[in-house]
Amino acid sequence: MAMVSRTALACLLLAVVAGAAPAWLCRVELERFADARAVAATGARVVMCLDGYCLVQVDASAIQSLERAGLGFELLDVEPRDKSYVYVMPAPGFDRRVLARHGRVLTEDPEGVVLATDADGILELNRLPVELAGVGNEPMPLAGRASALEPLVVPDSLVRELVGRVSPDTLETQLLRMREFRTRYSTTDSCRSAVEWFRQRLAAFGCDSTYLDTFRADYAPSAIGVKTGTLYPDEVFVVMGHVDATSQQPQTNTPGSEDNASGAGAVLELARVMRDMSFQKTVWFIGFSGEEQGLVGSDSFARHAHERGDSILLAVNFDMISYSSSHPDWMQMYGCTEGVPSVTWLDSFLAQADTFTDLQAERVVEGTPARRSDHYSFWKYGFPFIRGGYKDRTPHYHTIGDTIGPPGYVECGTNNIPMYAEVVKALVATVAKLAGAEPMTGVKQMPNVERRMTNGPTVMRAAELARLGGRVFDSHGREVGEHRESLAAGVYFLCRKAGGATGRVMVVR
Repeated sequence: MAMVSRTALACLLLAVVAGAAPAWLCRVELERFADARAVAATGARVVMCLDGYCLVQVDASAIQSLERAGLGFELLDVEPRDKSYVYVMPAPGFDRRVLARHGRVLTEDPEGVVLATDADGILELNRLPVELAGVGNEPMPLAGRASALEPLVVPDSLVRELVGRVSPDTLETQLLRMREFRTRYSTTDSCRSAVEWFRQRLAAFGCDSTYLDTFRADYAPSAIGVKTGTLYPDEVFVVMGHVDATSQQPQTNTPGSEDNASGAGAVLELARVMRDMSFQKTVWFIGFSGEEQGLVGSDSFARHAHERGDSILLAVNFDMISYSSSHPDWMQMYGCTEGVPSVTWLDSFLAQADTFTDLQAERVVEGTPARRSDHYSFWKYGFPFIRGGYKDRTPHYHTIGDTIGPPGYVECGTNNIPMYAEVVKALVATVAKLAGAEPMTGVKQMPNVERRMTNGPTVMRAAELARLGGRVFDSHGREVGEHRESLAAGVYFLCRKAGGATGRVMVVR
């Protein structure tokens, strides 16, 4: 690749002095993701990391620092904050030259093309078999919030009961209902209605609260449902699928059965199955909008979660999980090793799938994740993810042919409801185990004290227990509040958040 010459660099710097060009979008070459931190140390704002390079916003001083650091770079465009950029990932066999009709090609790589475009260009791109990821202005944190995998002890008998509740008929009914909205293109009133329906279903399925997350006035909002954890409310699992869809006729006809009523339906079925369950850790159920326009809704949500300091342990994303052709029982599950590694979480999902379902799930580990769906927004802002998607891509991807067809029929979008149900069963088992599913009761439950429990209780006096901190429950599962130093003799259960330690304590007087 031809890098900017010293003469061109000097001219650009002179332009800065003259006040003509205060900032640029720049491509900086990387050997590995970790090198992006060295790029950020120059004063450059890293806004997207791709395979082998990153996109940054730079001013004159940052350009000089990149030059001094010996980093290979290319200036792509002037005044990036006033423009709209997307990373375009074409379907296999697509002629990339078509993209130049809908914007300016700035740079490209084997997976995709960086395009400068506008709202009209986005609309035209949404008519094509391509996927979009927006290139924003906010810098990436470049430091993740790695979370430990600490499954809570949930009886296998309960998990099997919950998995058995997953209904292929209900899943198909939900796909048909989403088709009735005719179009779910993000800028339409029909999509707004679809999102509101999604929110209402979450409310009917027992979420503690539901709300609409508005991220742009011209787009339908995203729908959020929350079940607050009974013991660890600040530790959050996110389960998501995007509600919006596109086709060659985006504003009038987007059936979007496979892409992505299937993923959104998985979220709803999880909520339905768990309607009479509570969780020890908080679960957010999300149907995003704006995915087809460049992950717009999820980017806004994940950025705000990062700014708030939310403790998202894991984001689970499903996108296109109801179609197969040559692999009738297979789907793919993805994790990554760079930024915020998620391989441990991936292996946990696969273990639950193997134990509780007939799903054939292929394990796929990436370095940096593909920018092809909403999971990327969470990884970008420092949260671990796993993603489930197709093994076989429907030939009617992003077309009006993405509808429900007969089992095994390949000229459609959804053709394998049994496999789809197995995917959802694996999701149910994973969330039940990791978030600590338990039947709802009128009494606040104690933590499942079998985890890390010793053979016998630790013996101590009440005053010693009071100094330990953590949460204490009596033998009936009632939480003991203040004045623990005056507890009566007996057996209590101590839960300390640091390290997740739990165990029995015998108080003596």
